[in-house]
Amino acid sequence: MSPAAFIDANIPIYTAGRPHPLKKHNIAVLRLIPEHPQAFMTDAEVLQELIHRYISLRMWPLGKEVFRQFAVLMTSRVECVQAADVEFAAKTVDDHPQLASRDLVHVAVMERLGLRRIISGDKGFDRLPGIERLDPGRFDDWQASLLSGS
Repeated sequence: MSPAAFIDANIPIYTAGRPHPLKKHNIAVLRLIPEHPQAFMTDAEVLQELIHRYISLRMWPLGKEVFRQFAVLMTSRVECVQAADVEFAAKTVDDHPQLASRDLVHVAVMERLGLRRIISGDKGFDRLPGIERLDPGRFDDWQASLLSGS
């Protein structure tokens, strides 16, 4: 099992957005990445989510900057999505109706990589067996264990 945690799209989105209760905690998460890159992973679908969200909201000028900064921050830490990941996600749709299709793809990538932790504000991940959601709002509670690899 990898000690790294998966970073969900809502982390950079809340960081760049309007005031939100999780904003300062998400900023703290992103500030750790340059110092501890081995502790974090994401996938190409997260980058696609950023593009989709900001284009659909007609906020691409901001989105382009969020995308660029997150892509640079995650250099060498972005996993490709493989056909087998999409197949795994499709097979698990009925078992996890609380998750969006893109979240099921994230879970499939995590499964393939042996990741068990996801940093996300999305509480839908809480009901997944074998997955521990690290709530950004509780950053101080889990930061040390993530960075120590335990």
